[in-house]
Amino acid sequence: MVQPGVPNISINEPALLFCPSSCRYQLRSSSEQPAELICASFQFGRNSPGPFHLGLQETLVFPLDTLEHLAPAIGSLVSEFHGQAAGRSKALNLLFEYLFVLLVRRAVGDGRISSGLLFALQDGRLATVLSRIHEAPEVPWTVDGLARLANMSRSRFSAYFAEIMGSSPMGYVTHWRMKVAQDLLRDGVQIKVIASSVGYSSQASFSRVFANVVGCPPAEWIKRASRNEPPVITARVCR
Repeated sequence: MVQPGVPNISINEPALLFCPSSCRYQLRSSSEQPAELICASFQFGRNSPGPFHLGLQETLVFPLDTLEHLAPAIGSLVSEFHGQAAGRSKALNLLFEYLFVLLVRRAVGDGRISSGLLFALQDGRLATVLSRIHEAPEVPWTVDGLARLANMSRSRFSAYFAEIMGSSPMGYVTHWRMKVAQDLLRDGVQIKVIASSVGYSSQASFSRVFANVVGCPPAEWIKRASRNEPPVITARVCR
């Protein structure tokens, strides 16, 4: 595996490669026999505002013989890939999503991912906080309230959250609310309804924050999005 600016990665056995979206690479074979590749790409939300830092900084390589506990999932995926049964595409997408979760758990457990959203969702303190923010963006969250959910002091929580997520707690809340607002805009929900759904007392205050975070007012944004946005796919599978 050849990537600009980093040492080449030799892959001498069947393996899973876990690459960040910023990774540009070429796969070169030293054998005359072609290598078989099964690939999937993942998207987190649709044009999410702000840097939802995932924590995947470099390509991770998992030789299959080190993933014995994942053998059932991998076996099902390969079998489905080579088959032609009804619902194949949907099944492959779901299997890849499941495999993705298992790999994240493994990478976090091995210390190969130690910051960002992928790490935080496996962290006992931050996972609770993030789940509540994601489930209830309309709640008038405060740093004190979030710190209590994490069972941490306000100062320690703020520092730990920023260290792991690369954002202040309330900065993350705001960006998440705008991400939810974008999804609701796409679904045709009225702006005044969206405002209350993501924790704002007025359409005007919501629109100001949306414009500051996203770069344009909600009405203008949805016009642009409807013209330019491709369909959302959480896992795209190819050969």
